[in-house]
Amino acid sequence: MPYNRRPLNPLTPFVNQVVVESNAVNENFEILARAFLNEDPTTGVLKSDVYTFRRVDLSNATSDYMLQVGEEAIIRFTDTTSVPLRIATQSGTYYEMDIVVSNNVGTSGGTPTTIFLNPNNTTYSNAFSYVEIFKTNVGPGHNFFTYSAFRMGWAIGDVRVYIINFTTHKSVKGIDMQTGTSDAPVVHLYASQWNDLTTLWTSLGTITFPQETSGYILVRRLA
Repeated sequence: MPYNRRPLNPLTPFVNQVVVESNAVNENFEILARAFLNEDPTTGVLKSDVYTFRRVDLSNATSDYMLQVGEEAIIRFTDTTSVPLRIATQSGTYYEMDIVVSNNVGTSGGTPTTIFLNPNNTTYSNAFSYVEIFKTNVGPGHNFFTYSAFRMGWAIGDVRVYIINFTTHKSVKGIDMQTGTSDAPVVHLYASQWNDLTTLWTSLGTITFPQETSGYILVRRLA
């Protein structure tokens, strides 16, 4: 039954009026209750105001999954240098990503090289501009580089990054904490853009590490 703003007609009597109009009033209360959190109007919180949360485990996914707004993916990995996210994406979407590693701080170094996000699970030669400011145990600094993918971090480290995917504006901005090297901890505050206005970004991509790494990745779709 559709919502009826004025279900009662006291001046227009008809057969079974009490039953018919009482049912209409009850249906109106049901419809109104469904609009609130936990279907309880006393909460005062409309469902449209609630950010729906649901986690999906894509650790063993074999095809890309399209996150809905409010959904979060978790991707667990062990002793690997390449983690496909298996997340479909499209122009107009916005994400928050955390890369959380379990490698021991200060003991898991090796040659410092780069953690990347390869959009569409591939690289694009020198198509990404990257700028950062950083702080080490000996002082601050800044850098500008050109890469063939989105730089996420350096050596071993944890990452928080925000990802924008418009065909005409594909970029990331974030912060990472570098560990496992002699100058650790190091913090980088950075931004990177994909200098391409036509290529469609359809698969969020693959995270690559410079050495075998374990941990998990969380990806939340915000819009």
